[in-house]
Amino acid sequence: MQRLQTKNQWILTCLLTVLLVGLFFDLSQAETKTRSASQTEDPINWHTDLETAHQASLKSNKPIFIVFDASWCTYCRKLEKDTLSDPRMAKYLNQAFEPVHLDFDKDREIANVLKVKSIPCTVILSSEADLLARQIGYSKVPRYHAMLEKARKLQAVIRHIEYAKGR
Repeated sequence: MQRLQTKNQWILTCLLTVLLVGLFFDLSQAETKTRSASQTEDPINWHTDLETAHQASLKSNKPIFIVFDASWCTYCRKLEKDTLSDPRMAKYLNQAFEPVHLDFDKDREIANVLKVKSIPCTVILSSEADLLARQIGYSKVPRYHAMLEKARKLQAVIRHIEYAKGR
């Protein structure tokens, strides 16, 4: 009788172990899926050309956020993956800017006008095409956000000065 109890206990222990491992695996998979979903939950609403973004900027009074990149650029992919795909950053960009994604190779004329020589390059323009900020290269979310905030504040100062002159 003692042997039967030990065998049953062993089987029960094995079954519980398998169930716990399975449960742990399911929970870790669900967490990974949730994290992946949140990365793309609120994607940036990119304009595909500068003219459309400019028209939207005039209506919304938001600055124009331009990112120049190219398919062959390693740090461009890193900027997209680590910084621009951050859900908080995407939400912020959609709320505060008119975002434009331009290809450095295809939109070379615009890149030349804006003096973009290296990529990734971020350029922030006011609705009136005043240069508010330029950042070359990759940066993490906190530094990138700080640069964007400075650009927004500069636009507010410019608007205030223009308004005061118009009075």
